[in-house]
Amino acid sequence: MKKILLLLFIGLFFLKCSNVEEFSGIKIRQYASSVIDYSSHYTALPGYTVFEALGEENVYPNYGDLEKSWAPLTQDNQREYIVLGFEPYQTIHTIEIYETYNPGAIDTVFIRNAHTKKWEKIYAKPARTDLPKASRIFSIYFRETTYLVDAVRLALNSPAVEGWNEIDAVAISGQQENNP
Repeated sequence: MKKILLLLFIGLFFLKCSNVEEFSGIKIRQYASSVIDYSSHYTALPGYTVFEALGEENVYPNYGDLEKSWAPLTQDNQREYIVLGFEPYQTIHTIEIYETYNPGAIDTVFIRNAHTKKWEKIYAKPARTDLPKASRIFSIYFRETTYLVDAVRLALNSPAVEGWNEIDAVAISGQQENNP
């Protein structure tokens, strides 16, 4: 009887330990709330700046060279990137990128651990040159993180996709800490 109880206790202990990395919080979907860094933007005036990628989409589903989206300083000239912050911090399993002009240039996406500040690459594929000339929500799905995320970095291979590559908004989905 003691052996059975001991085995039961050990089994429950290992079951509990195997769930240590699970995160139980409140489901949340949020848009980027801050700009952390960027390679360039078309103008310093309101219009095509990196700040247009913050908050909810305001161009999508329209397609075209529209000034309420972020556009890099030059078209097809160099690789570009934007780093956007999210608050509150949360785990994530989905990133949605609202591309509104010449989509497909995004070839690498990173997420940042809010506590360690280390970056993790969660997407890496060649730029897509075969996409139709239409706006799209580029959705990236992956296994939910076991840590809280505070930033997303989008890298664009602008020379690979002809024309200006414009982004209207970026959203993430996952769970927020459940603070009583």
